[in-house]
Amino acid sequence: MPITRTILAVTLIATAAAAQPSGPPPQGRRHGPPPIALQACEGLAEGDACTFTGRYGERIAGSCTAFGEQIACLPADAPPPPPAGEE
Repeated sequence: MPITRTILAVTLIATAAAAQPSGPPPQGRRHGPPPIALQACEGLAEGDACTFTGRYGERIAGSCTAFGEQIACLPADAPPPPPAGEE
């Protein structure tokens, strides 16, 4: 019986580890804007100018844009968001 329990325990641990995401989502699979873009538009309205700091310390300017029911800072040189329901 102890061998059966050990095999069961190892199987459960391996299954749980395989089910856990191991990092950021694959490129092109992000669902919704990043948190920093959402924070940049807190208290602002759609169409308002916004800025945030990029991952390399650069200042990114854009405008608050609706993403479904969220409003996030869309950089000026970014492609437009997908139509509602196609995110």
